[in-house]
Amino acid sequence: MVNRIPQATITLSYPLYACAFDPADPGQLVVAGGGGPGRNGVGNKITVLDTANPEKLSETSEYELSKNEDNVTTLAIGPRKEKSLTVYAGINSSPDEIKKGKNAHFRVFGISEPGPSAKTSGVRISEVARDALFVHKDASAYQRILRLSHPYENLSQIGAVATGLSREPEIAIFDVPAAGGGRWKRRARLDIPKEAMDLDVVQTGPDTYQLAYCDDHDIFTVEISKTEVSDPKRVYTITPDEGSTAKASFKSLRYLTPGFLLTVVNKPNSQGVALHGYRLPATDQENARLAVQARLPKGVSKATGLAVRNLSPTSSPIDKQGEAQFVVAVAGNDSSISLFTVEHKSAASVDLLSDLAPFEVLRSVHPTNITSLSFSSLPAPKSSSETAEPTVKLASVAVGFTTVVHDIPLKKHVDKSVSKGAGGPPSPSRYVVALKSKGESPVTVITLFTILVLILALVGQAFLEAKQIGRPILGVREYLPASWTTPLRKVPPATVIESATVKAATNIEDLLSGAGARDGQPVVVRHGEANDEEGGEGGLPPLHVGVHDEEAHGPATSWEKLDPKDRDLWKRRLKKTGHWVEDMGETIFQGVLFGEIGGAIGNMIGEAL
Repeated sequence: MVNRIPQATITLSYPLYACAFDPADPGQLVVAGGGGPGRNGVGNKITVLDTANPEKLSETSEYELSKNEDNVTTLAIGPRKEKSLTVYAGINSSPDEIKKGKNAHFRVFGISEPGPSAKTSGVRISEVARDALFVHKDASAYQRILRLSHPYENLSQIGAVATGLSREPEIAIFDVPAAGGGRWKRRARLDIPKEAMDLDVVQTGPDTYQLAYCDDHDIFTVEISKTEVSDPKRVYTITPDEGSTAKASFKSLRYLTPGFLLTVVNKPNSQGVALHGYRLPATDQENARLAVQARLPKGVSKATGLAVRNLSPTSSPIDKQGEAQFVVAVAGNDSSISLFTVEHKSAASVDLLSDLAPFEVLRSVHPTNITSLSFSSLPAPKSSSETAEPTVKLASVAVGFTTVVHDIPLKKHVDKSVSKGAGGPPSPSRYVVALKSKGESPVTVITLFTILVLILALVGQAFLEAKQIGRPILGVREYLPASWTTPLRKVPPATVIESATVKAATNIEDLLSGAGARDGQPVVVRHGEANDEEGGEGGLPPLHVGVHDEEAHGPATSWEKLDPKDRDLWKRRLKKTGHWVEDMGETIFQGVLFGEIGGAIGNMIGEAL
């Protein structure tokens, strides 16, 4: 029987704690670790491995670090500068240096290929920079987490590191220049109340990023612009299950897209492991919401690592993520790796996660605990003459000196929803895992129902536009057959439309259009005097709408800046007159000014309503 997922293994001379693929070359893997200071001859090293052969790993180059310093704890691969690859690492200084309050834990290395005139062959590794990004002098602290944002061509990246075993936890943020090399620059530093269990960084625009981190029970996000770094904002908190006081705890966290996070959650009392996908909030007033979830096999009581790879990445941070599949790997405390896929779907302006489902469990991958996981970049497109199936590589390392690389088979997939049909241009294709998933996420039913509701809403809106009811949003009427666009019946202007929401929409539009404002002129809604001869309903002063003149009308405030109490009085008044209903929301009032409503008028409204 042919192995569903081929693997290759190599055993090195030192314990391994970190691994990372070259982002531009899936055939090159960097691993690192060591025995720490003075550990009976077990060295501290960085090794470059050739992973091109799915059945065999070979050593390309090895760099021996100081035996007086700590082992490598973290690793990330940055951009290239010509033929040199930038490697960022976490290595504590020697115990003697740390006692003096000096700990150059942040290291930068260069991995270079020799030029055609070089006298020696092979890859060369050299240290190019070292520094301290943490400011607190804590002898027990080390650089436990290191993460870089996804690379985009000709754009800078952001990196972040976090402390481990520190009495004063920190996160430090630094710039990674697109040109590569040893150049980097400190961006910001965050003092946090609890140590980060994990963190990740995503690019949201040419010069904007977001950092997410989790402690045991909370997820926080940090907005990063060219000139400012926000304070952490808590977006999600784990609560105990019903009838229990024990809480689950976050172990790992990765961005799928700027709108979705995937986390690994260890259940309390070693009762198992779950994967949770969260939709991140769009506004400061919202919290993250659970979008998908799945459980690992029962034999896994705790997770030790997480890796994620987008099989259809965008070419720019400003591009919208379309239909895509993500492949997910979770390392368990039983030295297994559970493999999942999760789908990202886009329908109109709504993005969804669905089908978080397992497709393979790799058991007893290493003889000891797995310490790090890393997915390779996607393979380059193959010509029609090449027959080998594409794969994405998954590397894992362990404290038992072993490195294992699995080749996960991929296949091309064409979405039926974007098929062009006969005679049209070829339909776009994307990669998906070639192995079939074994089930679907428990939240899939909710996702499918959401899609169904969305489709029905689009159909309903198209019908309304075809029959000339309400304002056009989709703009489909001109593309429909003439027989479909006949109004339901000729409606006199004064006839009441049956839908309360449509009626309110028409009334509020009529109210605001009565101002006769030209482009750029502010519209104000205000109350007349209480003894105005025109009178109003229920003894209230009448409503007046017009172009705002502060000298004539007095001060007015935009809807967004109204005091909540005044906003509530205005909503009650407009509902009373039939100009607005709850279903419409408040966006219709944005940009409109409202006059003062306090004092006697406010009292009259309160009494009348």
